[in-house]
Amino acid sequence: MSHFSYHPAVPGQEPESRTCPVEPGSRPGLEAALDAVNRDLAATLPEAGPMRLLWTPSDDEDIPDQYHAALPDGRWHGYTTHPDPAADIAEAAQETVQAVLWQVWPVCPEHRTGVHSALGADGRDVWWCRVGEGHELCEVGELAQTLPGKQRRALRRKERRREG
Repeated sequence: MSHFSYHPAVPGQEPESRTCPVEPGSRPGLEAALDAVNRDLAATLPEAGPMRLLWTPSDDEDIPDQYHAALPDGRWHGYTTHPDPAADIAEAAQETVQAVLWQVWPVCPEHRTGVHSALGADGRDVWWCRVGEGHELCEVGELAQTLPGKQRRALRRKERRREG
C-alpha cells in the first residue's frame, strides 16, 4: 500500500509527504548505482537532468524502507526496497522516466526498442535488450559507448568544456 492509502485526502489540504532525500554517504551502494544511471541519462536523455535518491521510511518493522530514483524536481515513480542492489535503482529510474516523462528509456540503437536492467553473466548490472534471443547492450553507466560516433564525439566535447 502507498503512504496515501493510510491518509485519506482532505479537500483543500495537501497530504503530508514522507519522502525524504537520502543523506550523502549514507547509502554508498545505491548512490554509486544512481551515479551510473545519471551518466546514462546525461548521454541519452540530458533534458531529464540528473536524478536524485529519495527514501520513504516504513511504519512497519516487517516492511522495509523504500528508495526512489527521482527527477531533479522530486517527482518519482517506482522504488526498490533493498538498500543495496544497483539493478533495482536502474529499474526504478527507468520507471520514473517512463511514468513521469512518458518516454521509453533507454533504447537499443539496433532494434529501436526499450531495454531493461538485468544482472549480466559476470554479475555486472547491464542494460539488456529482449529482442529475439536477447543481448547485452552495455553495462549500466556506459550507454554513451552505444551512441553513434557523431553523438558520442559531441558528448565528449561537452564533457571537456564542463571540466575545463
